[in-house]
Amino acid sequence: MPALILISGAGQLGSRYLQGLAKCSNPLKIFVHDFNNESLQNAKKRWDEVLNNNSHDVLYITSLETLPKKIDIAIVSTTADVRIAATRNICKSTNVNYWVLEKVLAQNEDEIDELLSLVNSSRAWVNTPRRLMPWHQEIKSQLDFSNSLNFYVEGGSWGLACNTIHFLDLFSWWTGELLESISTKSLNKNWFKSKRENYWEISGELKAKFSNGSVARIFADQSSDPVLIKVENNSGGSWNYSWLINEVKGLAVRSDGTEISGNLNYQSEITADLIDSILDHGICNLPLLSESAELHRIFIREMHKHWRNSGNPPSTFVPIT
Repeated sequence: MPALILISGAGQLGSRYLQGLAKCSNPLKIFVHDFNNESLQNAKKRWDEVLNNNSHDVLYITSLETLPKKIDIAIVSTTADVRIAATRNICKSTNVNYWVLEKVLAQNEDEIDELLSLVNSSRAWVNTPRRLMPWHQEIKSQLDFSNSLNFYVEGGSWGLACNTIHFLDLFSWWTGELLESISTKSLNKNWFKSKRENYWEISGELKAKFSNGSVARIFADQSSDPVLIKVENNSGGSWNYSWLINEVKGLAVRSDGTEISGNLNYQSEITADLIDSILDHGICNLPLLSESAELHRIFIREMHKHWRNSGNPPSTFVPIT
């Protein structure tokens, strides 16, 4: 019997998930759901581009009522503004064994709480995928965690509001520390429209503190400068190296000249191993929903406050995805 997979949201990201499923070793029956027929057609085109075997079956649906009573894995790849509604509707329509949820999880804390009430957190993961990437796994193996670390992220228009969660999760995973607080005092007050319609972005610096003393300073302006990550020792000690990581070039360079080359994998490249791992073993290397939700909670709370304090006082959500 094939495993039953649901992709909720057939946009840019959902269609890349679909392409990645083509390489799964487990036979699959895939339901791709979207209310927009054009999105479903584009997803079908992308599936046809990579289809290389006949072991998988794909159905494109505009109604969840056609789903079977049980689904093995639901992938919720909608935008953040409708993620909670999509999850709620899936729960009304079928019983899901495992979940993969896209970030950002939600646009306010109440939606995070509702997600936790709807979904079994021990059977759900959040897709902050650097944890799955061999390059970042190798960098992690070379870091010294005997002392707390300083992290710096800086670059041009890379989408600080929408993408900071990736770096917060990366640093938490590398160090094993929990996120404790975020300061938005050095973010600019002037939000500007994102490349994605109905979403907004911000420039300036965000500061994050972690549970064992590590600190991250995350900066963006509106230039075209590349995004760079710097890691250095925060408290002296015997480890005196620093790392400079350029994800565009796929190069991490230590201050003594040691280099680790690699790349950021596309979603279509990492999906098959992710889904096969969940189907075969019931586990994967992504953070559990319970873990990621607490990181999200602090981030969303502070970004929501900053949005309201920047001229949007009545807003009940922060418009990022």
